[in-house]
Amino acid sequence: MLVLAAGGYTLYDRFIKEDSGVAACRAMSEDKQMDGSPKDSDAGDDKLSEAEYREARKIFEDSRHDKIREHGTALMDLLWQVQEMSEDDAGSLAFIGPMGTHVSGLQTACADKGFIIKLNS
Repeated sequence: MLVLAAGGYTLYDRFIKEDSGVAACRAMSEDKQMDGSPKDSDAGDDKLSEAEYREARKIFEDSRHDKIREHGTALMDLLWQVQEMSEDDAGSLAFIGPMGTHVSGLQTACADKGFIIKLNS
């Protein structure tokens, strides 16, 4: 019975339940937040709290798809690092190359799963 339950859970987790990274791709392609909820058009502050950063990063970190996991987590890390810099810090220019790489990589990884997203870095 235990083997059957473990097998059923594995089947559900790997093949039936939507991957968190793919779900994020779907939400972004529909211009929604990564959790699928509508974007708040009245929100003036786009700054992530640490809790929001960790939550967004975990969505990509838990993905079963290597490229979504790789580019999504790296992109969240870069966004967090740049956000935490002061506005007059010229060091943020060093992030332009990696940011472009991971934005493009995530777009490609999502497109490979059937979701076209537009990300502006």
